[in-house]
Amino acid sequence: MWARACIKPACALFAITSLAWADFAVAADADWGYVIGEPRDNQQASFCTTRESVAEIARIFDRFGPRTGYAALSASPDCAIAVHSFTPRALLASVTISKGKPGEYPLNFVDVVTQHGKTLYLVTTRSVAKP
Repeated sequence: MWARACIKPACALFAITSLAWADFAVAADADWGYVIGEPRDNQQASFCTTRESVAEIARIFDRFGPRTGYAALSASPDCAIAVHSFTPRALLASVTISKGKPGEYPLNFVDVVTQHGKTLYLVTTRSVAKP
């Protein structure tokens, strides 16, 4: 029972911390983000292994918001936080979190290829730009 009571505050704290970290990182470095076609070395991020999983998670974020979306991302057996060297290939989807409210930010879903040629799907609050 106690664990269930802690889930909502923990999710809220995670979302607030993620948002604050994203704002801090953007302020600290104007180049904080990814560019399609530009390789990145040893980046820790959330990666999914199937396009179907990332599409479903994007739909959950869009329909139900960040609390349910982050819960779905962390519970997905196809997604995990990992470190990879990769090159972004395409922005698949973007969902605006807290649209129209202070702290609004995009959550981007990006097709990437790792240095070993494996296709993964990055879930990130970082900006994604075309070259």
